[in-house]
Amino acid sequence: MLSLLKKLASSKKDRIYEGRTEHLKQFRLSANIGDNTTRLLDIMNNSFDIKTRTFKIGRTNTRAAVIYISELVNDFIINNNIIKSLILESTFVTDKNGKVDLDLIKDSMLSLAEVKEAETFDEIVLGIMSGDTFLCIQGFAKGLLISARQYKGRTVGQPNLEPSVKGPQEAFVEMLSVNLGLIRRRIRDPNLTFEIHKLGRRTKADVVLMYIKGIAHKDLIDKIREKLLAIDIDRVTTAVEVSKLMIDKPNSIFPLVQVTERPDRVVAAMNEGRVAMIIEGAPDGIIIPVTLPILMQSPDDYFESWLAASVIRITRYVCFFISILFPAIYISTTSFHPGMLPTRLVLSITASRTGVPFPAVLEALLMEFTLEILQEAGIRLPRVVGQTVSIVGGLVIGQAAVQAGVVSPIMVIVISITALSSFAIPDYSLSMASRIIRIPFILLAVTFGSFGIAMGLLFLLAYFSSLKSFGLSYLTPVAPFRPRDSRDALIRGPLWSMHRRPEFLRPEDTQRQAPTGRSKPNES
Repeated sequence: MLSLLKKLASSKKDRIYEGRTEHLKQFRLSANIGDNTTRLLDIMNNSFDIKTRTFKIGRTNTRAAVIYISELVNDFIINNNIIKSLILESTFVTDKNGKVDLDLIKDSMLSLAEVKEAETFDEIVLGIMSGDTFLCIQGFAKGLLISARQYKGRTVGQPNLEPSVKGPQEAFVEMLSVNLGLIRRRIRDPNLTFEIHKLGRRTKADVVLMYIKGIAHKDLIDKIREKLLAIDIDRVTTAVEVSKLMIDKPNSIFPLVQVTERPDRVVAAMNEGRVAMIIEGAPDGIIIPVTLPILMQSPDDYFESWLAASVIRITRYVCFFISILFPAIYISTTSFHPGMLPTRLVLSITASRTGVPFPAVLEALLMEFTLEILQEAGIRLPRVVGQTVSIVGGLVIGQAAVQAGVVSPIMVIVISITALSSFAIPDYSLSMASRIIRIPFILLAVTFGSFGIAMGLLFLLAYFSSLKSFGLSYLTPVAPFRPRDSRDALIRGPLWSMHRRPEFLRPEDTQRQAPTGRSKPNES
């Protein structure tokens, strides 16, 4: 009978401890150190990496214990600043009666930056899992959570997805503290605000909302915060996952938030009045809201003269439309409207297609499929051989396909130009979206010719107009047209002319620089 009662008690305790840590709020520490350490280890399933050390405080008979996760803490700090201090300097923490005083330990002995009291099991477990060290002392129904964190990770490197010729060459890493330091180092404004939130019922990931108070509009901040706090999910590992749970149209293939790995881009966005978000363990952040013209901007635009940058930016827009429409235009012209081409060009195309067993649409789809295979293979293979395989594979397969008469040389040229144009798009998510919608345009071209392409463009324009990123139209400032904000949209105007922040972001502080924006020449 006694063994049955013990089994029932243990099963009840397991049901209490398993699941989310919020269920542990009702359970508090007792004055028995052995009971506290046993219950904490049971809650964390007695994992081998959870270390505990029980010792006596100096010459007293009062026992104390520390509990921590070895991979998340600095062992030197724990051994020298906590355990060694309590064992050798115990005379400083006893009262007149020789009893240990917890407040004296907290205020006079622990020489660490962050020490806080804890009483409930939920905050203690969350603190230990986050890298804190828990100190429990016999006779006290509360303990101390001591910050001695030391996360191991890679150093700051160069951006991989957003390289630039000029400008900063730093990228975010997986450690949140390092990423916050990269932001703080660039903005020395006390109005720079970091809001930290816990997200994920099990992961308890630290999500930081970043904005400059006095620039970002309060309604935008409140809307983003409301959507963030409304997320209820077990696990979250990247900021992109968080953004997908916040946007109004998560099924859209076009990015409604800007994903970036560059801290300088985050700083520039916050200075415009936008809001950024980064998460612990993710080497990238997101910027909210976003528009199509913003996605076509590159950091290199602001390190060249405004004329050169404007030409390059217009070239990107041309490449965007080429990556979407070029195969469809070729198919519709050669299949439905050959009279639009010069006679010699038509004869040259016809001669190149002699002996090809497939129609142009099947050629295009076959080449598109092959191109996607090569791109995925180049990404998944190790860096040492990935680029070589993609280049050699494209040359060998393309040449062999032409010689075998499977595809025509003109189709290889069309698909190659289309692929190069998609690589010129600065944002990777937007580039991937252009690769996806290329296929519907090919099908419209082979079905209706140029009329089908026109129908597709009208539908695409209507779809762009319907998209909103946190209440902001996706085509802003082009549609609706804002003359002042368009200075940094299709072109990049002179920096001295952009003395106000973009109006469509509704910044509280609209003035960016003096109206002239330039230093006056010395009249003397």
